[in-house]
Amino acid sequence: MSQEKVDLYKEEKKNRKKLMRREKIRTTLTVVAVVAIFGVLIGWFSWAVYNNVKNNQATTAKATTTELDLSAIESYTTALNSYVTEQKTSADSTSADTSSESTSDSSEAASTSADSSASSTSAASSVSSASAAG
Repeated sequence: MSQEKVDLYKEEKKNRKKLMRREKIRTTLTVVAVVAIFGVLIGWFSWAVYNNVKNNQATTAKATTTELDLSAIESYTTALNSYVTEQKTSADSTSADTSSESTSDSSEAASTSADSSASSTSAASSVSSASAAG
């Protein structure tokens, strides 16, 4: 019996290279097959999800357009620009009048300046109330 074991071992030792090569090939084929199967499953799943989403978008999502009327904003900016322009021209004329007067009338110029700032405040409130109404 021990001689049989020795003979079997010697036979196995002779064929060890062939056996190892066969084992490597089997392992490689198994790995390739498993990767291919998973690749096919993932590809099929992705294709199914893509088609499902595509069909849902085609049936449910329709293009919606929204129109926006900007005329109120344009009129507001026009009114604001005209107000600013009026304030600049009135400030320029007030400073020209003040510089031509004598320095002894500085208290009168200060009251004119205060009146113009008060009128500009009331004009600003009228512009803001007009914009709120529009």
